[in-house]
Amino acid sequence: MPERDFETIYEKYSRLVYWAAYRVLFDKEAAEDVTQNVFLSVLKNMDQTASMSDAQLKGWLYRISVNAALDVKRRGGKELLSDDPLGPDVADTGGTPEDEVVEEDTRAAVRKLLKAMDPKFREPLEMYYYSEMSVSDIAEALEISEGTVKSRMARGRKLLAERLREKGIGYER
Repeated sequence: MPERDFETIYEKYSRLVYWAAYRVLFDKEAAEDVTQNVFLSVLKNMDQTASMSDAQLKGWLYRISVNAALDVKRRGGKELLSDDPLGPDVADTGGTPEDEVVEEDTRAAVRKLLKAMDPKFREPLEMYYYSEMSVSDIAEALEISEGTVKSRMARGRKLLAERLREKGIGYER
């Protein structure tokens, strides 16, 4: 098993943890709070992480992130308030204000459609695109086969594209 310290785990997996929480809560501050809580848990359980492979650690972090976010959602509130940003601000892309509005509208439409999607199709897509997990890591985290992950992702993409086109947001290939 690989040797890991807390900083290495945080640097490698904070994005995954944040996006897993965000996809449940759709709230930046609440997702940051969950991220903070998850990494406090990691700090308390460093001995447990030492015996995990990278794939096991990634799956474990994803699962506790989702569970922590679901707990916050059930309670309807936040536990810890965080004034520290999760990471550096995104650099200016140089697009026009109109381009940025269109892009944000598209992202908002995708988020809304994903939120309404059946979880068996939504979860693999979110894990792959937002948490940057591999197909094998998703399969392990969801306890399904890689083939099932691939087919659910393909079906989810197709459903998402159809719904975007229905809203006039689709693109031609």
